[in-house]
Amino acid sequence: MMTTKNYKILKTLAVFIFMGCSVLSIQAQIYVDVAATTGANDGSSWSDAYTDLQPALDAAAENAEIRVAAGTYYPTEIPDETPVDSNNKREKAFHFNKDLVLKGSYNPETDTQDFTNRSILSGDIDDDDDVITGSGSTLIIEKNTDNAYHVLITADLAAAAQIEGFMITGGNANGFGSISYIGKTFFKNSSGGMYNNTSSSPNIVNTVFSGNLAQLGGGMYNNLSSPSIVNSTFSENSAPTGGGIRNSNSSAPTIYNSVFYGNGVDIENSASSSTTGGNNFSENFTGTGFTALGADPFLDSANPRGADGVWFTTDDGLQPSSASSPITDAGDATKLPSDTSDFDKDEDVTEAIPFDIIGHSRELNASVDAGAFEFDSNVVLSVKEIDSSSLDIYSSGYKTLVIHGVLDAKTTANVYSLQGKLVASKTFNKFSTSNSLDVSMLSTGIYIVKMYNANHQVQTKKLFIQ
Repeated sequence: MMTTKNYKILKTLAVFIFMGCSVLSIQAQIYVDVAATTGANDGSSWSDAYTDLQPALDAAAENAEIRVAAGTYYPTEIPDETPVDSNNKREKAFHFNKDLVLKGSYNPETDTQDFTNRSILSGDIDDDDDVITGSGSTLIIEKNTDNAYHVLITADLAAAAQIEGFMITGGNANGFGSISYIGKTFFKNSSGGMYNNTSSSPNIVNTVFSGNLAQLGGGMYNNLSSPSIVNSTFSENSAPTGGGIRNSNSSAPTIYNSVFYGNGVDIENSASSSTTGGNNFSENFTGTGFTALGADPFLDSANPRGADGVWFTTDDGLQPSSASSPITDAGDATKLPSDTSDFDKDEDVTEAIPFDIIGHSRELNASVDAGAFEFDSNVVLSVKEIDSSSLDIYSSGYKTLVIHGVLDAKTTANVYSLQGKLVASKTFNKFSTSNSLDVSMLSTGIYIVKMYNANHQVQTKKLFIQ
């Protein structure tokens, strides 16, 4: 059991989902962008994108591809069977039951995925989660009593289903009774993160489940479902039964190259369920294919967002602690699915997925690391500041954020509300001298601009938008 940790995280309950890899017959793309305030909002293009995800999920035909821009998205609908309490906003959840290609973290300007800018699916409907303390059975998250019971529920998904480039956050399955979806029952006390029900068995790759609460299966609950989980991390989740994963009613997930730590009981199986796989590490699960962890294997699990305070950047605390960490070079590269989306644009779709959760290259010709992150010897806990004397950051009268000065590395600018919500983001190329970010959709007020670059440098500045 991990010792109690105290750390503050805004917009927590992080679970980043990066699934998929089977080839589907793709129909025309459907586009979703929370910032698409003009246009027809019918999903036909980036300029006419849906601003919510659920309408796109409802409208999509089987095997369609949905592309989602960076930003934060909240559940807007209660699943379509009659709910127990139609006025209970906590019953809202993202939901789908057809094999879709769902891709997040898109940059609408380039129509490409940019994993430095995340699409966030958040159950924190009121946007007020605050402080996390403890871990596993002692995990406490303040102000989450009004969060959605589940962020994402799925049913009847085949292994062809793909979900790539999302962070799933903010579920709190502490309720009573159930909700219904396509005639299936989803209990309100099971899985704040991802709830797979009845033959719903997608591929889950390069995924982080962290800070989720439930009675059963804090990070994930499987009922009659057997997903494939590869190179994923379950840390700082909590439930009386199965803080990381609870498998019920003949569920049999296959898990490879994954790490479980700080969840209380990492994995719990019902009498009819099982867990198989290999090259996995756990604090307390002793099934076949799992090696016991005697100590924290991560860089800084007490500070999972790292020094820059931003998930899925180069200083994240859930990376292997060192080259000698037990999870470093401990995975099997042959278990990674094929790079059918050609993430590295080398026109080789038969090789394994070549990147980890934050874009680090995996050493495919050697042993990959276990977990969602690949060890990077260049990452350090102390993050050097970007030279502020070389940059001028200000807002123009047209609500445009201007960053003037020479950038010596690829640099991302994220704009956050004072509550920690990511409200705008853009990445600029090396040697750019004058860069701008449209913030016209933002209300007048004070915001935080956080910049970080490929040289592991950061800069934070408070900005007043008039």
